[in-house]
Amino acid sequence: MQYPLSRDEHAAMARYLSGIRKQLQEVSDLFAARYGKSSSIAEIAVKALVSSTLLEHELMLLEPELEEVLADSLDTPELVEAATAH
Repeated sequence: MQYPLSRDEHAAMARYLSGIRKQLQEVSDLFAARYGKSSSIAEIAVKALVSSTLLEHELMLLEPELEEVLADSLDTPELVEAATAH
């Protein structure tokens, strides 16, 4: 990984993606209710929702890698422990 997100950037992206996913869920539900679940617009909305969910999940999988990068960049065990404490 060349330019990993900082801990703050990672948290901000997680919040953004969570908000996007929630909004796309509402859009998907509305289109399914108004146009029917098998309508093309409802199906595309579901695909968008699935994509945002996959992206959010992938970001969560990067968290251990972020902690590893932080650990490698810090010199003392105390700093590593403080930086990776949840």
